[in-house]
Amino acid sequence: METFTPKAALRQQMSELETLLAELAEQLKQLPLLEAQVYPLPPVLQGQEHDPISQITVGQLCGEAAREAAIAAYQYHGARPGCSTKSTQRLPGWLRFPASCAAQISTLVEEINHCKQGFKAQVQQAGGRDEKFELVHNALPGVITLQIYRQLSLLRGELHSLGFTWADKQTIRRLSREQVIAMLERSRHYVPMLSNPSQWQQMVDQEVYDIRRLPADAQLRIRRPVKTHPMVNLLWRDREPSKQQIKASLPLLLCTDSAPLIKPLGHYSPQAAPAQAGSQRGRTPPHRQDASLCI
Repeated sequence: METFTPKAALRQQMSELETLLAELAEQLKQLPLLEAQVYPLPPVLQGQEHDPISQITVGQLCGEAAREAAIAAYQYHGARPGCSTKSTQRLPGWLRFPASCAAQISTLVEEINHCKQGFKAQVQQAGGRDEKFELVHNALPGVITLQIYRQLSLLRGELHSLGFTWADKQTIRRLSREQVIAMLERSRHYVPMLSNPSQWQQMVDQEVYDIRRLPADAQLRIRRPVKTHPMVNLLWRDREPSKQQIKASLPLLLCTDSAPLIKPLGHYSPQAAPAQAGSQRGRTPPHRQDASLCI
């Protein structure tokens, strides 16, 4: 039995994924397209990934142009020239085919998603953050792993409506006291740019001291802001629960004979977005408020 190094195994996994995606692309080109819309988003240029968002202007492609853009997005896993590798590329939208087409592509879509999961599992086995980065970018220079991880969504059934929207929120991860202390200890080795190493160590010492003073069963949480991203709300006619919300990073593949109502993705303006709880950030490393960490 042939044995691969981790780098060779990851390359092999990527090659299999690219082969499957190329096969899907050919099938999608041949299927009878009923309607389609995708909403191109402006690129995030190198060096601008941390700038405050003043507005996101959304474009729109329909019909065959939308199909071509969707097929390209499924197969593209890198950054566009001049764009930041810290900001993933997204193409919200949908392609609708007859219900009978689901049987033609469902197995292939499942294989693609399984292959993506296998790629992610190989990366996760590499170890810590630095080891993962080294593995991926030595094996596949220029790829953005999150774009590879994204699952394709094939939807079958009677959809009443699709409503695209923007999400501004935080992720919350619950941890034990000892897990937080271990995380803080690891942070000693990652001094932020423009920070004084000695002051950083003192800040970490203070955080560890504060955490150790908490009860052993204290409920601790890490709050992280999630970059503004598109979502889609689904309303089904033929199932319960009838409401569903999923990420809209890639165009949805709809196989249904009935045309759903569509609310297109609109332009984003932070003034119109609801205020987020906990929007004020503490210092770094994490600042705790009532045993709730904001990292």
